[in-house]
Amino acid sequence: MWIILLLLPLTLLHSNTTIADDDFTIQLDKTAHYTTSFGLYFFFYTMYTDSLLPMDTSFTIPIHSMISSTAVGLSYEVYQSTPMSRSDGFSLHDMVYNILGVLSAYTIHEIFLYFKEVI
Repeated sequence: MWIILLLLPLTLLHSNTTIADDDFTIQLDKTAHYTTSFGLYFFFYTMYTDSLLPMDTSFTIPIHSMISSTAVGLSYEVYQSTPMSRSDGFSLHDMVYNILGVLSAYTIHEIFLYFKEVI
């Protein structure tokens, strides 16, 4: 998996890739990236917790969930940079919204777990 994650960004250097002319204004696309990444964090957390996905034990389940969610977002953005996708191309701004969604999910999850222990 690490090899794939390292090779995905290299595909952006290919001559047929397109980079989107984008900004940080909140649009439907940005909201979709944020909320999907938010949900993917909990999906992967559940899959790793229930042992439905194999994982390396050197990282914790939340870290694995964050990496997996970010990898899905990166994979989709790389796909969007290809001519097959019919989109504007790879958007760094969309990746920022993906990462914000994952970090928000992790933060809220940790807050809920903290209050679960306190109460």
